[in-house]
Amino acid sequence: MKFKRTHSISIEIFFGIFFLFLLILLIMSASIMSFYRNILENKEIEYHLEITNNTKEQFNVLINMIDESIYSLLTHPTVKEAVFAHKAAEVSQEDKEEIQTYINAMSSINYSINNVHILGTNGFRCSTSAGFSGPGGYTYYKEYLDRYKYESGRKGVWTDFHTTEDDNYLSSTSYIRPLFDSETKEVYGIAVLDISYESLHKLFTSSSIRLKDKAVIVNSNGNILFQYPLQAGYDDVLERYPQVLQGSVQIEGQLYNKDVVIVSEKIPVADWSIVRFVRKDTATQMFRDMLEVLKITLFVVALISLGYAAWMTRLINRPVKELMNICTEVAKGNFDAHVNVTRRDEFGQLGQTFNCMLMQINHSFAKERADQKRKAEMEYQILQAQINPHFLYNTLDSIKWLAVMQGVDNIGEMSTALINLLQYNLGKAEGETILRDELESVRNYIIIQKYRYSDIFEFTTDIDERAAQYRVLRFILQPLVENSIIHGFSEGRENYRIHITAKIYDNKLHIKVIDNGTGMDQESTVKLNCSQKQGTRFSKIGVNNVRERLKLYFGDEASLIFDSEPNVATIAEIILPAICEAR
Repeated sequence: MKFKRTHSISIEIFFGIFFLFLLILLIMSASIMSFYRNILENKEIEYHLEITNNTKEQFNVLINMIDESIYSLLTHPTVKEAVFAHKAAEVSQEDKEEIQTYINAMSSINYSINNVHILGTNGFRCSTSAGFSGPGGYTYYKEYLDRYKYESGRKGVWTDFHTTEDDNYLSSTSYIRPLFDSETKEVYGIAVLDISYESLHKLFTSSSIRLKDKAVIVNSNGNILFQYPLQAGYDDVLERYPQVLQGSVQIEGQLYNKDVVIVSEKIPVADWSIVRFVRKDTATQMFRDMLEVLKITLFVVALISLGYAAWMTRLINRPVKELMNICTEVAKGNFDAHVNVTRRDEFGQLGQTFNCMLMQINHSFAKERADQKRKAEMEYQILQAQINPHFLYNTLDSIKWLAVMQGVDNIGEMSTALINLLQYNLGKAEGETILRDELESVRNYIIIQKYRYSDIFEFTTDIDERAAQYRVLRFILQPLVENSIIHGFSEGRENYRIHITAKIYDNKLHIKVIDNGTGMDQESTVKLNCSQKQGTRFSKIGVNNVRERLKLYFGDEASLIFDSEPNVATIAEIILPAICEAR
């Protein structure tokens, strides 16, 4: 048997798994590249604007907090009484201490506030700074107080960064608001909050460091308040592009001979502007870095997918190939092949099942060969018995003495019976017949045996007409009749009888061979029913031979059972499945 060559399942499994992973990787790559192109084409500047707006919002939150703090100071009843007093000397010591405690608490709670100052036109002063009461402490802030007195503006203002009285480092910018009469608009004093340079610078540089770009914060006069990096110079570019000081703008320009996009956002509360200088390739550097990481990741995933596909292919292909090889061996007739699959998954179970199947096939073949061998041996024994020279000699000897003693009157009848018997017995050794033909053969045998044994027994039958048509084996009744004659009858007694019956009931054919000879005891009957040997039986063809032939042809449905009582009767019953009309 030849198998049609097909595609290898290992190749199909490998490429199936690999292309599945490859499809997933291609979809992921396409999505990432589309996202990346979208950023490059449409989101480059918007991203930096978003970061700038976030920084502006953080500044607004801080400045609003400062504005609320100074407003609470201006509306404090004790502060208003002290500033509105005609003279500073009229302010009680208790009020001064209350105000001092209040501004000290305000400065200590908010880390962004270095100092708090209050100046009145009446000469009242109060500050958290010890140096404020010195000779120069009043001068810097008096200019703003005088400006409010002689100008109409009443909004808060932010100063440039300046030194404080506590140290000489450029450490603060001041937020100043006037305290005035709401009806007359007359200014009676100012409140000042010195805001820490460090806190504002940290807020500004955090986003610049994250974006790795260059940025400055300038006021409306073009003065740079903060810048990143510190060593860079931006005065020239601000002079070349003064429009960035006017409000929120976005223009293209150059910085250090490199193309940049200048993004400016106004901080209205402080009248400041955040200006960023964005290189056209800087805005997307983070995404480029991310893309590189994704490329490496996709490459690693592809390698892992390839390895996993190869491993899965081998895992599945090895047991399948093993089973295919065994099937090929079995197809060639080698039923001793064995599947060597020791896994604990479905392939292992399949291998064990296949091995069990081969064992069952081998067992069935061995049983079939043994049965065929036994059948051949029995048929050979039957053939030997059918042409047994001793049997023929005895028969011919009987004919001779009959002719001598009685003349020739019965020679014809005996000869005819012998011829018919030989024709039946020397017919096809293997195969089936019907009960009627088997009984006719037994009658011919009885004719010969009556002449031989001087007619010491009587032979009768009781055969159901339907039963005569049912299928039986050749040569199963003669051995039983011969057994009755040889072992059951003796010459010292008369009136022996052999009776054969055949009936159908329970869908079975029941055939009984009954004799009234010497019989057997119970022990001998049990041994005979158990297929144990009872000496020689009609030239090696005995009860076991008949029983085995019945089993071989009809299976477990056929049986041969003996029942006997000494000197009364012996019954040999054959039970066969009721199969009508021999083939």
